[in-house]
Amino acid sequence: MILSQALHHAEEPAKAIAAAHKILKAGGQLLILDLARHHFAQARELYGDRWLGFAESDLQAWLERTGFKKVEISVVAREDEPPHFETVLAGGQK
Repeated sequence: MILSQALHHAEEPAKAIAAAHKILKAGGQLLILDLARHHFAQARELYGDRWLGFAESDLQAWLERTGFKKVEISVVAREDEPPHFETVLAGGQK
């Protein structure tokens, strides 16, 4: 299952991750592609973002608390132009 640029729009990201865990079959994988924490507050008004990205430590904690194993997180892209958004790839296996 892939949550691509969706988590920062969720009211409660930890619950979205828990819901994904619930519907995955044993051995299934969740991949989250989303923004790293940033300070571009205008994203709320411009794009409807609820969250200004996520710290890698928060994603790690949510995935592990939910029961995901083999959790891996890395920054996979950084925009050259301001506000220099970084994209994080986080994944785990049920």
